[in-house]
Amino acid sequence: MKPAERLKKIFRSRRARIWFCVASLLAVIILLFSVHIFYMRVYGNIYDGTEFSVSYEDRNGNLLQVFLTEDEQYRIYKPLSAYPPEFIEALLMQEDKFFYSHFGVNPVAVVKAGWETYVKKSRRIGASTITMQVAKLKYGIYTKSIPGKIKQIISALYLELCFSKNEILELYLNLAPCGYNIEGFATASWYYFGKDISKLNLSENIMLCVLPQNPSKRSPSPERTPSELIEARKVLFSSWVEKHPEDAEKEIYMDMQLGVECKFPMEARHFTEMLLYEDNITARETVKTTLNLPVQKKCEEIFFSYLNKNRSFGVRNAAILLVDWKKMEVVANIGAANYYDNDIQGKVNATTSKRSPGSTLKPFIYAMALEQGLIHYRTMLKDIPTTFNEYSPDNYGSIFKGPVQAWFALGDSRNIPAIYLEQNLKERNLYDYMTDAGITGLKDRDHYGLSIVLGTADVTMMELAELYCTIPNGGLQKEIRSVVQSSPKKEKRMLTPESAWIVQKMLEANVPPYQSKPSEIKSIPVAYKTGTSIGFKDAWSAGIFDRYVLIVWVGNFNGEGNNAFLGRHMAAPLFFDIAYSLLSSTPKNELLPEAVMPQNVVETEVCAVSVSLPTECCEHRELTYFIPGVSPIQKCKIHRKINIDTRTGYRTDETDKPYVKTVIREFWPSDLMALFEEAGLPRLKPPSYPPEDKRLDSGTKGYPPQITSLLSGTDYIYRPKDPKKNKVLLYAATDPESTELLWFNGSSFIGHAKPSQILEWEITPGVHEITVTDQMGRADSITISVKETEY
Repeated sequence: MKPAERLKKIFRSRRARIWFCVASLLAVIILLFSVHIFYMRVYGNIYDGTEFSVSYEDRNGNLLQVFLTEDEQYRIYKPLSAYPPEFIEALLMQEDKFFYSHFGVNPVAVVKAGWETYVKKSRRIGASTITMQVAKLKYGIYTKSIPGKIKQIISALYLELCFSKNEILELYLNLAPCGYNIEGFATASWYYFGKDISKLNLSENIMLCVLPQNPSKRSPSPERTPSELIEARKVLFSSWVEKHPEDAEKEIYMDMQLGVECKFPMEARHFTEMLLYEDNITARETVKTTLNLPVQKKCEEIFFSYLNKNRSFGVRNAAILLVDWKKMEVVANIGAANYYDNDIQGKVNATTSKRSPGSTLKPFIYAMALEQGLIHYRTMLKDIPTTFNEYSPDNYGSIFKGPVQAWFALGDSRNIPAIYLEQNLKERNLYDYMTDAGITGLKDRDHYGLSIVLGTADVTMMELAELYCTIPNGGLQKEIRSVVQSSPKKEKRMLTPESAWIVQKMLEANVPPYQSKPSEIKSIPVAYKTGTSIGFKDAWSAGIFDRYVLIVWVGNFNGEGNNAFLGRHMAAPLFFDIAYSLLSSTPKNELLPEAVMPQNVVETEVCAVSVSLPTECCEHRELTYFIPGVSPIQKCKIHRKINIDTRTGYRTDETDKPYVKTVIREFWPSDLMALFEEAGLPRLKPPSYPPEDKRLDSGTKGYPPQITSLLSGTDYIYRPKDPKKNKVLLYAATDPESTELLWFNGSSFIGHAKPSQILEWEITPGVHEITVTDQMGRADSITISVKETEY
């Protein structure tokens, strides 16, 4: 019979067809299973379905915080390579001596366990290999029944086919039950001993290795070490000594009670919780943060001591943020005084909460004013009562200090000079700066107006710290990092190097709240600024020293004000306590050198009184920082040489007469003269010319009138239903030589007045050019717009 016919005859048999189908099906199953195994070997992840705790450590590997998983377990991942070899050796000695030689199941152990447990029924013996234990833990198999045991064995064989021995061992290291809700030996090391597993001694290693066999009975507590745990340690130690006789002398430690902590580190709770809710933190391994735990501890010690000392003033809550501005990394952070205190809403993190920054944003106004040529380091600014349209800002205590130099106005937080500069910034102002810097949650520009200078635009501590880091970084804005090796965003130029350097010098001149400074750090400058929010709800101190930017906040989250919450008196002392402590503890060779003055900044001599370029009349002079081609240039107009007729005391232009005396006198504008008199510090007024001598020269040496009661480019409101409110006041600051002022609306004459006199002018809708001129022809003009409203 031919082969084809023979085959055809065979397939006619029903039984043969069935066997053929079965064989084919088995072949397909084997093929698919082989493909599956190959896929799992190449692409499979043994951790699929396993959730690990999110945990954080400082930059040196000290655990900061560990969070529960969704199944209420503490389970910290650690790769096999991070476990010390001696721990792995002890574990295999305890759990599975033949782990690397069997195929997932130890047949000899299984037969022995089955005989003792189910045949002789003498005692229950386990035969689980590490692979079988992984199968039980990973798939949640109940193994106290025969079907469960069979399922465990099959699952173990499957794991051995799909994954390498090292992958299986690593999973066991991270899932092993170690008592309570602690899983994994890395987790247990931190929980019981408060340190990384790489730092455990032999006694501690052996304790962890014997826990998984009976965690409920062997888990120790700070008060008690179970006898079963001690016996298990001694048994394993005996096996260990057989292989390592050099450790025999350590047997005495096996009988001792264990000193365990039974708690995880609870460091920087607000900081780690902030990272927990950031979308970009998804790593399985413990996240290495930029925090420096020893520095954090030092800051906490100072922080809590300061709070306890000031509780009588109502200080119950505060926060700090310390940033390394060179690396742009968070070094220390306290988000609130007590995370668990609901009375102070302790779970609220001040680091990320929007708060009014008070005057802490003023340095950026001054920096932009330096860039735009409005001021130099010592430019004289007027701190006098001033109304900006309908906005009448004040200083703390309603104290005005008259003429002040720019550096002093910034450090002493004078409001009027800062608002004046903000009003006169042209290219960009503070609102533009905050927008460019990426400050979130800003409302429309008109919502703030000039009040933005006083802190009406809220910021977070993190945003404020990033703004301040721009200053020592030469005007470059960089993103602050909280995680090591995270990718920073692109740098952005916010200030010129010249303006950033000079404004830092201004802040360094700010007088500390107390003068005592450790002798070893007297030469190290500290640049800082304080701020107090409206209503005394927030006290701030922000500044720069060495490599650090430090932000300090004192306040309440419930919005209550406290008159003690002044930046200079409440936040600044804590700022300096921390700054001086860190500087004193830093080795001298690690301190940064003083920042080098930019090439385009020069020191130039100015009159010590007017801080303008000196003339021959200026006796006292001092140095200022000056940006050539940018900083304002004008000669001193305060010191003037005049001739006095000693017979009459009047001023004269005669020079060669024996009764003529040449003197140098100060000529102050009228608004400042009035402030001097109000403060009880009147200045000597220069003598006038005789009444019959009418001076009508050009007056180029003096100050022209300056309109101070109106704002150029400002819209004023005309109310047809309320005529009494349709009047504005006309006032101008004048040179001491001015004796009469003439006011004009375009070509229409409004009226005349003495320099100290105020005129009322009734406005009408339209655009008006207001001009004032004195008897010497010196003049000032501004343009205003008056718009009619229905109200």
